Amino acid sequence: MKYKYLLLKIMRITFLQLTIIFTLLGHAMAYDGKAQAILNKEISINVSGMELGAVLKLFQDEYHVNFVYGDQLIDVKKTVSVYVQNRPLSEALSQILTPLQLTFDASGDVVAISAAVSKAVAAPFELPAPIKISGKVADERTGDPLAGVTIKIKGTAIAVTTNLNGTYTLSVPKEGTELVFSFVGYENLEVTVGKTALINVNLKQSLGNLNDVIVVGYSVQKRVNVIGAVATVDGRELENRPVTNLSTALAGLASGVYVRQSTGRPGYDGASINIRGLGTTNNTAPLVVIDGIVGSMDAVNPNDVESISVLKDAATAAIYGSLASNGVILITTKKGTRNKTTVRYSTLISRSKPNNVPEFVSDYVRAMQLVNEGYTNIGQARVYTEATMDLWRNAAANPDDLNANGVPNHIAYPNTNWGKELFSVTTPMQNHNLALNGGNENSQYLLSLQYLKNPGTIVNTGANRYGLRVNLQTKIAKILTVGTQTFGDVQKFGVNDLPTAFAYLTSSVPGIYPYYNGNYGFPAAAEESATANNPLSWLYSQGGANRLSRINTTVFANLNIVKGLTFETKAHYDNSSTEGRLYTQPYSKVNFATGIVGTAPVAPGQLTTLYSFAKSYNVILDAVLRYQTVVAGHHSISTLAGYNQQYFNTYSFNATKQGLLDPSLTTLNAGTTLIGATGDENDYAMRSYFGQLNYTFKDRYLFQAVVRNDGSSRFSSKNRWGLFPSFSGGYKISSERFMKGINRYVSNLKIRGSWGRTGNNASQGNYDYQATYNSVPYSFNGQLGNGLVQTKFPNPGLLWETTTTINLGLDGTLLRDALSFEIDVYRGKTEDILAVPQIPNIAGTSAAPTLNLAGVLKKGVELTLSYNVRAGALRYNVKGNIAYNTNSVIQYSGTVTNGPSQITKGYPINSIFLFQVYKGDGSYNKSDGTVNKDGGPKDGMIRTPQDLEWLKKMVAAGYTFQPSGGVDKTKIWYGDLIYADRKGDGIYGNAGDQYYTGKSANPKWNYGLSANLSYKGFDMSMIWAGSLGMFYYWNALYLNQSIVGLGKAVPSLVADSRYYYNEANPADPANNINGKFPRLKVTDPQNTYASDFFLYNASYLKLKNLQIGYTVSASQLKKVGLSNIRIFAGGENLLTITKYPGLDPEIGPSLGYPTMRQFTLGLNVTF
Repeated sequence: MKYKYLLLKIMRITFLQLTIIFTLLGHAMAYDGKAQAILNKEISINVSGMELGAVLKLFQDEYHVNFVYGDQLIDVKKTVSVYVQNRPLSEALSQILTPLQLTFDASGDVVAISAAVSKAVAAPFELPAPIKISGKVADERTGDPLAGVTIKIKGTAIAVTTNLNGTYTLSVPKEGTELVFSFVGYENLEVTVGKTALINVNLKQSLGNLNDVIVVGYSVQKRVNVIGAVATVDGRELENRPVTNLSTALAGLASGVYVRQSTGRPGYDGASINIRGLGTTNNTAPLVVIDGIVGSMDAVNPNDVESISVLKDAATAAIYGSLASNGVILITTKKGTRNKTTVRYSTLISRSKPNNVPEFVSDYVRAMQLVNEGYTNIGQARVYTEATMDLWRNAAANPDDLNANGVPNHIAYPNTNWGKELFSVTTPMQNHNLALNGGNENSQYLLSLQYLKNPGTIVNTGANRYGLRVNLQTKIAKILTVGTQTFGDVQKFGVNDLPTAFAYLTSSVPGIYPYYNGNYGFPAAAEESATANNPLSWLYSQGGANRLSRINTTVFANLNIVKGLTFETKAHYDNSSTEGRLYTQPYSKVNFATGIVGTAPVAPGQLTTLYSFAKSYNVILDAVLRYQTVVAGHHSISTLAGYNQQYFNTYSFNATKQGLLDPSLTTLNAGTTLIGATGDENDYAMRSYFGQLNYTFKDRYLFQAVVRNDGSSRFSSKNRWGLFPSFSGGYKISSERFMKGINRYVSNLKIRGSWGRTGNNASQGNYDYQATYNSVPYSFNGQLGNGLVQTKFPNPGLLWETTTTINLGLDGTLLRDALSFEIDVYRGKTEDILAVPQIPNIAGTSAAPTLNLAGVLKKGVELTLSYNVRAGALRYNVKGNIAYNTNSVIQYSGTVTNGPSQITKGYPINSIFLFQVYKGDGSYNKSDGTVNKDGGPKDGMIRTPQDLEWLKKMVAAGYTFQPSGGVDKTKIWYGDLIYADRKGDGIYGNAGDQYYTGKSANPKWNYGLSANLSYKGFDMSMIWAGSLGMFYYWNALYLNQSIVGLGKAVPSLVADSRYYYNEANPADPANNINGKFPRLKVTDPQNTYASDFFLYNASYLKLKNLQIGYTVSASQLKKVGLSNIRIFAGGENLLTITKYPGLDPEIGPSLGYPTMRQFTLGLNVTF
């Protein structure tokens, strides 16, 4: 109750603050909005020695600007010079008027000019003339001229830019004026104007971006001073890509970050992210922090992102304590800009097709022959007759002829490719973004809108998304800034039960036509099973939609108390709700060959309708006090202390009714019988205190200490609090004098190390330290009653899961800063991992208590290289990263199995244990003529008469081969696998013969490569991502098993490379004794064993993104009032290199919604 009261109080405060802020800003912006637009209007002018009055008249005629001024104060005959190119009007006016000691102000659509000093000062025409300087700016290393360099008079808005030749001209008021030369990718340079009018400068490249400020926890640091393991991603690397979620865009961009998109289904296609491998048997998802507040990554529009920081070690992540054991992803969104308003519109149209689709035999005659083969291989009669096959052969010869029912032959006797039919949607995806960015010295704002329409590739699975973001801040007093960061979205997506649809895909045959003349197809062959499905009918048998609505709002205030001391506080509320509606729709299935209805529409009395609702909300309060200072010139100190509290609540309900009055009436009130209604609610809370100290001596020796104390409602009062400290240090070797001669070859060299402890309170339940109860029906005296039953045993001694990490790193640059490198080596030990053990059945039906019973040790190494080159107008950058990670379970009680994957002490998490396919040397017999148990078939498959003879001798000698245990067509025969006797008990393939394969589905190596190239207006970029050392156990019925049957699909993978041997005719041209897959059967316990035959190397390399663009030059756009236009074409997931034969190595060893290969055209326009 106290948390609900707190929530209501916070909501009142939050919405009151929001109302005040928006009201104040509304008045302010209404007053100066038009004036600001006038001053921000971009102009181009180049005049020398023209009278001031004439220049103002030129402005008025060309740019529709009205001026007012007093003739007695201003000498309009005074000659002036000005040069600006595509710059705001305010800069041009400052350049003209400041040397004349004049100033200006705007109100509405009028600009007023007045004297900057009192009337007692000498008149403007008595002032000394401004100094006109010029010069050339070049690259310090190459000497090439630099176009677009900004030269600004320090402390003013007066600025010009260099032209294509790198030259500039600028009027300054007097000698001693300080000029600032700045350019992207170069270090700023300040020059004082002397007596000479010619100032040529050379700028030094800053390609390593070492002075960039990056977000690290609750603070920001220069990259050169970071002593933790932090990877950064620039927001520009995420723009203009046809990704629907931010998480999927990170693949390949950061070392040690494994991104896996396990589905391409719209609305559900966010990727899972793992930082530095697996360190726990629980959830391994990293903490996501958006503008300082915990949130969901895929709630953020990729176009709104300014930068992303990935905190990988405890030194950087410990500030988040118990939330940070799996790493932290910090997302910083774009903010408003001062004294400039821009409107940016971007659109892209993307054509999608599945990366891969399951392939089945679509020639029905061949499929029937293969099924017959499966029957005859075990000594049974064929099921499909030649007469039936002839119907299809004849129809194929005359596909457009009509049968007796007037149906074309290709429909009556179809050869349907269900893999193609299921993924038949080709409607392009659309993504539109509009952003308004601007402000003045006191207030800045960003407003962005998004519309995304992703139809998917399967019917009724599309998703639409509408997104909004408002980032707003205003300085309401000299020491106080307030603002809000608010964003939200609404998504509507399909509700189809795709797992069932995929199951139908394997339980169908080519002899069913998808849809014709208002009916779905039914099996046309007389022998075919009536249970053979029409997958398309299932997709259209369900109606409804899911709607996800999210709103996130943060109100903040920053107070500058005294120099170096600031206080920041935030109040946050987010709400996520999902409304679901699902109802069944009647349909009919018809045998188009006979016209007979195979499946009649379901009666309205059997139709169902379901409504569901789930909502979660989160309330966060945050307060941070920061102080920084420099003592005696060499001692830089910064510190912070903070408080955070969070309350999270979720609840849900759903209700289902059956018996609709009419198929078109699908509300709950239209149902007649209540089938079920359920609902639940749970919550948790956290409270935290944290602090951080940074110390730097002579910009050479770096030290940081962090501590956080977390309290969680998921633990009992005696174990509720956990302390999480970290310590780190760095040594900037390049700052030493003895490195002076070496720095030209190896510079910015820094050694860093850290130790720290983070935690995890991710218990499987919010109340696991307590006993939980639920209602249960029971019978008493013949009457049905409800009782209370304990559903889970308590554990009041439950402890925090903790991870202790050591990290060592080395950073530096080579080749005069053209090549930068980062190397990290780490070791992490997680203890007291939360898990639920197995308990004996005599304990009853209650679930076992959650215990601290596991430990995991992980270690790895990471390397990042970046090479940057600028040669005149040509610029290119290549950045690569690679990471190795391994883990081992060092403590566990018992074994947890998930098929062949196990969690067992002494082995990596999810190690794969399988039976080994027998490997012999092919000698068959010993020298004395007795059977050689090691002389069987080399690959473990009985392929030849010699192999079969050896098998019979082995059985005669007393050996047993499991699981079939005999030698004949129904057990083990030609084309069957046998398994190794690793235990040595003479029984091949029995319990105990399983072994650790040394493989896991978790990759050992992850790597990425990105490249960017630009030349004048042209640009090209690409991103590659891959994983090595990952293996899948894939043993799936009707996908890669050799089982066939009536009403079932025949996978092309097996059909095209199966074993076949006609023992009655060894010369049969159809024989294929070298086939990869075992012989076809309708039942097959022998060849579907959990063996390493089904273990596949799933390593892969993907071309994640390729983009080519052209930016129209500014000089071509100024006449139409635009500042930038970029046209681009590209693609996503264009190429996959892998040996894995399944759908997609990212999806895993299962059949699911494939990831998309996308081809994109796009346009960016900036006003």
